[in-house]
Amino acid sequence: MSAFLGKIHYWLYNKIMLHEKLIDAIVERVTAKGYSCEALLAESYEKYGAPVTGPLEENINHSNIHGWLQERIHSVEKRLAFVVTELLKKDTITVEEISSVFYESGMAASKEIAKGEYKAKDLYTLIFDHMLAGMPCDHVNTIVEDTENSFSWTTSICPQREHWEQVNGDVNHFYSFRDNWIQGFLNGMGTEYRYFRANGISTIRKG
Repeated sequence: MSAFLGKIHYWLYNKIMLHEKLIDAIVERVTAKGYSCEALLAESYEKYGAPVTGPLEENINHSNIHGWLQERIHSVEKRLAFVVTELLKKDTITVEEISSVFYESGMAASKEIAKGEYKAKDLYTLIFDHMLAGMPCDHVNTIVEDTENSFSWTTSICPQREHWEQVNGDVNHFYSFRDNWIQGFLNGMGTEYRYFRANGISTIRKG
């Protein structure tokens, strides 16, 4: 059955699983402080679907591969928004602590990448080999600048906004957390590139 699956499907599934691990890491931080997240997680599963575990080929709906992956992306994105928003409301974790979780995840992801000489666009590609940005057909990001030493993009479509508004959360939290993930990733890569976001434009630039 796995013969029907291509690299792009495993690529998307790995990105989904990385975001599942982000939720797990956030929950672990809260649990370590003596708070229980069982009820919150159960509510998130009831509202947005439970996470899947194990190999892709054992979980996916082979008769609707695209639809299944899209459902899983929406599920993990909605649960992340819901869990983060509720935990922040309860003051059981801070924005800074969640930012740290994302930063550490980016650092960990960078350790799996071969070190070498990368152009700015190469680093952008590597970042979104890990970070979810909708389905490939959604064309979420639009390139603004592409040179050897600089790469800039805008988010022309924001699939996250609907998820965060649905849970009465702030989508700006998500983008701030993702900024921290990117910073962790670039720092872990040991490159000369830095990342910044201003006026809706994200940039990876050398120097």
